[in-house]
Amino acid sequence: MTRTAWGEAGRHALLIILLLAMLAPLLWLLLTAFKPYEELFRSPPTIWPDAPTLRNFSEGWAIGGGKGIVDSLIVSTLSTAICLVLGFPAAYALARRFPPHGQLSFTILSLRMLPPIVPVIGFYLLYQKLSLFDTYAGLILVYTFMNLPLVVWLLAEFMRQIPRSFEEAARVDGASWFQLFRDVLLPLSLPGVATAGILAMIFAWNEFLFALVLTGDDVITLPKALASFFLFQQPNWGQLGAIGIVAFGPLLLLSYYMQKLLIRSFTITQR
Repeated sequence: MTRTAWGEAGRHALLIILLLAMLAPLLWLLLTAFKPYEELFRSPPTIWPDAPTLRNFSEGWAIGGGKGIVDSLIVSTLSTAICLVLGFPAAYALARRFPPHGQLSFTILSLRMLPPIVPVIGFYLLYQKLSLFDTYAGLILVYTFMNLPLVVWLLAEFMRQIPRSFEEAARVDGASWFQLFRDVLLPLSLPGVATAGILAMIFAWNEFLFALVLTGDDVITLPKALASFFLFQQPNWGQLGAIGIVAFGPLLLLSYYMQKLLIRSFTITQR
């Protein structure tokens, strides 16, 4: 083999090793979800379940995983929708009124980089006074605060690629501002909207610190529910595996089917 061929083979081998390292925990989680309890502690351990079962899914749902999934779905979906509704016009103003690499764009993006531990105590004290502690509204509000800067920045970078001539033509035809947004800007910005929405959804779905500090027993998101399995009871790894599969599966499939939009959007924002 030539030196070039050896180098190519080495790169492929490295990629395969990295891929296996990333997929191995997910595969083990999937297999564990279908193992009965007694098989989880068998020595030597089994790789494939000898007697696959769906019992872990029903039991995991009943002991708190179901409420965690429902509550996470509520707060992540509504906060993402609010971020997109507020972020779209704000991103348009940022894209058309301010330079692409100006101080305002950097300031907006830097708000997303703020460590969650910094504002969480302030939110806690404020929520106690406003009766927002342990409510859906309170958690939706804080997730909106957390993800809105990223949504605005992503959409603004995408809108800067839309020629102004499209807007001018629509205005010449007598389009109102609402029609301009609905018929021109929104269709052309759909890849950016999809990217911003997916990222905001994932960040809200996976967030743990705000949910831990700002909620009690009424609102229990999935990360908080999973943590409680370790803190207050002997963990059943089969149930945890089942809940984990249900938790990350939909977002993984959504990202897979929209990967072309994601790649296109990230390419545009890096120009």
